[in-house]
Amino acid sequence: MTYRPTLSDVAKMAGVSVATASRALSNPDLVAESTRTAVRDAANSCGYQINLVARSLRKQRTNSILVLIPEIDNQFYPTIIKGLEQRAHNLGYSMILGLTSNNLLRENSYLEIVNSRRADGMIVLDGGLDNLIERGIKFNVPTVQVLECLGGESLPTVRIDDRQVAALVVEHLVGLGHRRIAHISGSSNSLVATERIAGFQHAMAAAGCHVHSELIVNGGYTHDGGAAAMLRLLDMNEPPTAVFCANDASAMGAIRACRTRGLRVPQDVSIVGVDDIDEAATNDPPLTTIHQPRYEIGVMAMDLLAGLIETSNWKQKSVLVPINLIERGSTAPPRH
Repeated sequence: MTYRPTLSDVAKMAGVSVATASRALSNPDLVAESTRTAVRDAANSCGYQINLVARSLRKQRTNSILVLIPEIDNQFYPTIIKGLEQRAHNLGYSMILGLTSNNLLRENSYLEIVNSRRADGMIVLDGGLDNLIERGIKFNVPTVQVLECLGGESLPTVRIDDRQVAALVVEHLVGLGHRRIAHISGSSNSLVATERIAGFQHAMAAAGCHVHSELIVNGGYTHDGGAAAMLRLLDMNEPPTAVFCANDASAMGAIRACRTRGLRVPQDVSIVGVDDIDEAATNDPPLTTIHQPRYEIGVMAMDLLAGLIETSNWKQKSVLVPINLIERGSTAPPRH
C-alpha cells in the first residue's frame, strides 16, 4: 500500500507546527513569506495534497468561487483570469467561470448559484450586474468587485484610479505640445467611463486647455466603436491633434480610421489607449497606453475574496492598483 504523506509530515519537514503548516497551505497570506515558502517546498517534496473534500465537510464550504466576466474575446480579461485561477489553486479553491454576455437568462442562472450557495463567494468583473451585486449583498455572499464599484464603498474592490488614468494621458500629450485633445470614452453606463471623463475634463482645465463638448465622443470600448468615433472627430472643422481613447481596442480602431482618411499616426494625429494588452506593443504603430498589471489584479482580487471567506471580521475593503504610462510610437509633438 502506497503511503500518503500527511500534514504532520509536511510540518516536520518544514520545521513548523501542524497548525502553522495548515495556515500556510490554506491561507498563506496569514504567515510570513519564509514560512510559506518552506511549507510549500516541503509539501511539493513529499507529494502532499490538500484534501479538499475533507476541508469542505469540515468548514461547510464548497471550495468553489464564481467569477463573472462580460465577454471572453476581449484581450483585457484573460490575463486577469490567469492570475485569479493560479491564486485560487494555490489557496485550494476551484473556479467557476461565468460569461454574462449582457444576457438576462445567464445572469439569472448565476444568481441561482449564488442563492443556493454552490459557490463560497464571487468575483465580478462585469460593470452591468447591479441586480446580482445587490442579491449578493442581501444574502451576505462574500463578493469582490474588480475595476467597477457597483456596490459603492460597501464591497471590497480591486481597482485603479480612473481619474489618474486621464491625468497621466493629458500630462503626456500636453507635454508634447498638444492643446486640442479629444476623448473617445467608454460605454455611457460605465462608472469607469464616467470617472475617466471627469478626470479628463479636470486635467485639461488644470492645463489651461478648453474642452468642447463635441471633443468627447462615445466609442464603447470596441475597435469599430473607436473607428466610428474617430471619424466623427476627423469630420470636425477643427479636428483634434491628439486623442485619448478609453481602451486599447478603441485606440486601434481610431488608428484604423485615421488611415482611411490618409492620416498618419503619430505624424498627423497622436493616439493613446488604456490597458496595455499584449497587442498594444506589436500594433502598427506600437501604442502609447496606460499599463494595468492585470495578472496582479487577479491575484489581489482572489486574496481579498479568500480573506472574506476565511475570516469573519476581515477589514480590508479596497485595493488601489498602481498604474503607469508606457510611451511608444503612437504619440509625438503636433505638426505646426
